[in-house]
Order: sequence, then structure tokens, then C-alpha cells
Amino acid sequence: MKRATAVIVVIFSVLLTAFATAAGIFIGLLRRRDEAFVRRFTRLQRDVLNPTVMKNAGEAGQNTAVIETVGRRTGNAYETPISPVPDADGWSVALVYGPQTAWARNAIAAGEAVLRIDGARHRVDGIEVVPIAETAFARTQPGLMKLFRVEQAVRMRDAGVIEPEPHVTR
Repeated sequence: MKRATAVIVVIFSVLLTAFATAAGIFIGLLRRRDEAFVRRFTRLQRDVLNPTVMKNAGEAGQNTAVIETVGRRTGNAYETPISPVPDADGWSVALVYGPQTAWARNAIAAGEAVLRIDGARHRVDGIEVVPIAETAFARTQPGLMKLFRVEQAVRMRDAGVIEPEPHVTR
């Protein structure tokens, strides 16, 4: 029995060490803004993680919202899960991967977007990149912002709730 316990402790220790090492590498690459890593990780996030997150994003009680943007070159409609925090007269979104993310560039280029949050659709405008220190993140999550070396955020003004279109029954 002692031998089995020792084996389990060793296996657990090895797995914990491997996880800690992988997390350290991930954080290090993200902090350095390694372009190849960020590109691969965001592709993985878009193709694998986002479809699951999108199932409930934007609904009442969820931490994740959805930003609806229009492609600045294609004109295609896009939906991206984001994690905004209330800030002044709207919301702020930490730019963990930097301001080159497609949703941020599309929203800034258009000057407006739609934010689905807490079960409602809000038109947002006044979209701009600001220093993270000027947002609620500096007060609510300073440790995370420092850990991931997040320096910028997108700030957007709430321009009002968009009334849902009435459903027509036939």
C-alpha cells in the first residue's frame, strides 16, 4: 500500500510540474507578445474554444459577452466572444493579445458595433484603444493585467439598447 501511495505521489508531482512548466511557457510567450505564438493560439481559440463559449455568451448571468462587428475589408458579419467590464459610460475590454486583434480593428474602423451582454443587445460607439491604466481593469484586476503584461484596452460607449425585432407568427 505504501508503494502504491508513493507511485501516486510521484505521478501527481510529475503532472503538476509539467502543468506548471507549460503554464509558465504560455505566460512567458504571451507576455513577450511572440507573434507566431499569439497567431497560433488565437487560431486555436477561434476554431476550438470559441464555438463552445459562444453557446451561452451574451446571455443573462454569463461573464462572456459577444461583440458583433463588420469586417473592415470583407464586409462580412463577425461575432467574437469577449469579456468586457463596466466602465464609465460603457465597457472596457482588455487587449490581452494587443490591439491587432481582428474584432478590435474591425470595431475601431467601423466606429460602432453591437455588444450582446447580459441578455440584451447594445449599440456601442466611441470605440477607441486606451491605456489599461485608464480603465476599470486597473482597479479590478491589476494582478492579472501585470501578469500578462496587458497595456491597452478597448473602451466603448453604450449608445443604447437595441430593441429586438418583433417575431411574426403565421
